[in-house]
Amino acid sequence: MNIQLSRYTLNFIIIACIFICLGIVALGQTIQIESIEFNGNEKTKASILRRELDIFVNDSIEIKSLDKRLEFNRRKLMNTNLFIWVKVDYHQTIKGTLNITFEFLEQWYVLAYPVFQLAERNLTDWWTRGRNFDRVVYGAHFTHNNFRGMSEKIQIRAESGFTERLDFNYTNPYTDIKKTLGISLNLNYQTTKSLAYSSKNDTLKYINSNTNMREKWTGGVSLRKRLKFYDFQTLEFKYNHTIIADTILKLNPNYLQGKTNEQNYFQFGYNYSYDFRDYVAYPLRGKKIDIGFVKYGLLRQDQVSYWEILAAAAYFFDLKNKFYLTNQIKVKYTQEDQTIPYSNVRGLGYGNELVRGYELNVIDGDSYFLSRNTLKFEIFSKVLPIKLIPWKQFNQLPLSIYPTAFFDFAYVNQPKSMTYKTILANKWIYGYGLGFDIVTYYNIVCKISFPVINGNKSGFVINLGREF
Repeated sequence: MNIQLSRYTLNFIIIACIFICLGIVALGQTIQIESIEFNGNEKTKASILRRELDIFVNDSIEIKSLDKRLEFNRRKLMNTNLFIWVKVDYHQTIKGTLNITFEFLEQWYVLAYPVFQLAERNLTDWWTRGRNFDRVVYGAHFTHNNFRGMSEKIQIRAESGFTERLDFNYTNPYTDIKKTLGISLNLNYQTTKSLAYSSKNDTLKYINSNTNMREKWTGGVSLRKRLKFYDFQTLEFKYNHTIIADTILKLNPNYLQGKTNEQNYFQFGYNYSYDFRDYVAYPLRGKKIDIGFVKYGLLRQDQVSYWEILAAAAYFFDLKNKFYLTNQIKVKYTQEDQTIPYSNVRGLGYGNELVRGYELNVIDGDSYFLSRNTLKFEIFSKVLPIKLIPWKQFNQLPLSIYPTAFFDFAYVNQPKSMTYKTILANKWIYGYGLGFDIVTYYNIVCKISFPVINGNKSGFVINLGREF
């Protein structure tokens, strides 16, 4: 059978084929990178910046994915925590190649400042305990966050008052030419005249004295391996030495192992982390996964011997139209049938490991499950100029404000509930409410929340810190 096509039909087919071929070519069209420039990195070495990039001079990059690729690289540079902001721009040269420019505003890296802070676990705890200014810590901190321009960090803390403390921490993220191996060293000495020696009804019990109730020394070294860009593996070796007063031993014979006033042991830890967040201080997109193992007591003469497994996953979703959702889960499992001294027991209520609304409680236990879920809406996000301040590291104020709605729930396992006299362990607890998150420069995040917990109890909480 003969099929005859009209001239118009034949022309249409030819034109359609041409457009299809051009589309196929365009899908794979690339452009060569001629140069990558850095502007504004007055202190930071270019080698530290290049370590974060997955694009190089003479590479060919697909045009359709150019903007997305450059944005991912900009975020990685921002997540070094060396800059207040990072911008990226590009233009095509006469030769048809690409020039890429990254522009930075560096932070103020050397900080020395006086310290006046609370000894309690959080502001709410201190406020409800009578706002006692005898329970404050004062001193001085020195921090260099970009030593030698190589992203090395040096921290020295000297504190007195409620606790006496001397800390030294040094971190070098890249000790090799390929910039994959890092090392950290830390030494800590701390004394306190007021000590939480036990807990009752999920509340810490303190003793106040004019003499030291506890003296503690710790020292450790950690080695980190960075695989490509987002994967990290860390090994840590640490030594712990603790001495408590006889008064503590009488109040709680199980404060240390073996009903003694001295404790010495080594510990070893391994942690794997996958960090693919857009902004580590306050992420809105991406995910972070952590898996860790810690063995307490490595030698036969060590006075503790048990292990823990910790796992955490956090997912950050962009729901569009300035709405964001965060889902976070953290799980801890401690070796069973082991005698663990009270000073080593850590359940929920320390740091950010808590159900919002239970800031006043410490739920001691050997294992727990924690889920925190937050819905956010961005109502304001700008960089505000402050003309009265002459220093460029401080006269550009990034400020973002997010109203939030949250729901948290958790379960703490405490096999010795009668000993610890807990009422919140071994059952599900929850907290929900509304709040505001305020994010500004130098990774400062202020959280104001109005939580409701089991029994419809409500409150008001202010926290400074990160989400998880």
